[in-house]
Amino acid sequence: MRKVLTDKMPLFRPKEYFRVATVGEAVSLLKRFGGAAAILAGGTDLLVAKPPHVEYIVDISRLPLNYIKKGARGVRIGALATLNDIAASPELREEPYDVIARSTWDMGTPLTKNFATIGGNICNAAPSADMPPSLIALDAEARIIGPRGKRRVFLEDFFIGPKKSVLKRGELLAEIFVPRAPANTKAVFLKKGRTSEDIAQVNVAVRLTVDDGLCKAARIVLGAVAPTPIRAKAAERMLEGKGLKEISQIMVDVARKAAEETKPISDVRAPAEYRRSVAEVLTKRALLNLMERFGGA
Repeated sequence: MRKVLTDKMPLFRPKEYFRVATVGEAVSLLKRFGGAAAILAGGTDLLVAKPPHVEYIVDISRLPLNYIKKGARGVRIGALATLNDIAASPELREEPYDVIARSTWDMGTPLTKNFATIGGNICNAAPSADMPPSLIALDAEARIIGPRGKRRVFLEDFFIGPKKSVLKRGELLAEIFVPRAPANTKAVFLKKGRTSEDIAQVNVAVRLTVDDGLCKAARIVLGAVAPTPIRAKAAERMLEGKGLKEISQIMVDVARKAAEETKPISDVRAPAEYRRSVAEVLTKRALLNLMERFGGA
């Protein structure tokens, strides 16, 4: 473990900076310093926010957590995989995993995407983050390492509020696991921002699994319309068990139901009613996209 003096860091001046060589070292420091410590990976959020309560920086950028591996059980994505790594990954070109890569396309500038990591996008726990909806739609789980060992949490349950997650003192997100999807599963991600690279005013990921012409499983996950990414479960139930032709006929009702399940707020990016309206429009567009790809539109 290397300790570096902070007088060489003119843009951000906590008391101490640690560059760790192992996950164990990172966990030990995070447990020791608690809320006064912050993890540095890509730095695209931390070095902009510069939170005043942070006194210790734990740099994990050298840990062996930058990988994307596809196996028989699913896809493992290390927490340090960058957005550009994900966008270009051959392992994420096959349906429905391609929706993960798609969710990175409009996330900031090319330079930002060279540094920003999937772990940072998730652990920042911003309700408007682009990656969580697609990952939740694919039933992804967070793999966490801490003082008491390893544990797994469905990503759907990882977020507990704006900028808040289930991570406990000393814990870090090591990996995202996306289980192998059933055959004939497709997914789509859509986003509305003020510009193509802006933070989302609303985003949505929709996933359908179809067997013998019937929808066997559905996920509708919305971001930036509640304190955390949310599944529109009532709208999902309207789809499950339905044939493609019937889904095409009820898309408007499903999208309306999904919008009714949101709990948006008004802020500088958009008023609440606008967000609810856009949620309905994007959900309908996502379903239409999937119906065309399944051949049911």
